[in-house]
Amino acid sequence: MKFQDLSKRVVTSFILFAFLALMLFFSYIDVVKWLIALFTAGLGSVGIWEFGRITKLSEKRGLVELSIATGALMILGFFFSTYSRGLFALPFIILFVGVLSIFVYHFDKIHTSIASISKSIFGICYVAIPLGLALKILFLTSSCKMGDQGVMWLFYLLGVTKITDISAYFAGRLFGKRKLAPQLSPGKTVTGAWVGFASAIIFSFLFYLLSQLVGNFYLTFVESLWLGALLGSIGQIGDLAESLLKRDADVKDSNRLPGLGGVLDMLDSLLFTTPVIYFFLYVC
Repeated sequence: MKFQDLSKRVVTSFILFAFLALMLFFSYIDVVKWLIALFTAGLGSVGIWEFGRITKLSEKRGLVELSIATGALMILGFFFSTYSRGLFALPFIILFVGVLSIFVYHFDKIHTSIASISKSIFGICYVAIPLGLALKILFLTSSCKMGDQGVMWLFYLLGVTKITDISAYFAGRLFGKRKLAPQLSPGKTVTGAWVGFASAIIFSFLFYLLSQLVGNFYLTFVESLWLGALLGSIGQIGDLAESLLKRDADVKDSNRLPGLGGVLDMLDSLLFTTPVIYFFLYVC
């Protein structure tokens, strides 16, 4: 069984994980908070640029740049809102201004404006909102989870989502026969999907056991089961959703970053699972 570019992906993933773990470990330091926010905004900018490239938004000069600016400012708006509840609406005000700007931009570029406006707004929301919500999870300010530490919840989100991806990939390659969605992703199998789903629940249960040993992270047994099931299913939908976009655009990867493919390839499932954890933490 061949695992294409496995060694490169393992090395790159290890480096990224070490870098992320180091930043999160010191995330309580103010200067590191700003570095994380700027890094997230940069990540979102690249993701929106990739989306604009595969959907050919670049054919209208300046539109991708406008979308990137709106998305990056939205992500920073989410970050600012962690300092004060009075700034809760800031990212959505930025989105509203960005949408107005996109419409104004098209006033003298009428041809295919419906398609390009729709793609621009969708690209911003698809990438920037989940990344902004990830900052809200990390710098947790919810009254629903008083005493919980956001860094633990972000590790939970990353851990359960990525273990779903990894286990589904290897189980599908080693044991899978029946294709899950052959037109979208020929490598994904029904067996892989079920193994990924089960792994998410098991890994979530392990976090429940961890919550019994450490403070500032509270997850009940029942919550660990249904949250794991949600992340294990929605994460795989997110993976297939990005495959849908790439297949329609007739590209294999969203970018050509060594060992990664692209930012959207790396974030695909997280873009769908992050809102789940956000609503769990912020909706009482």
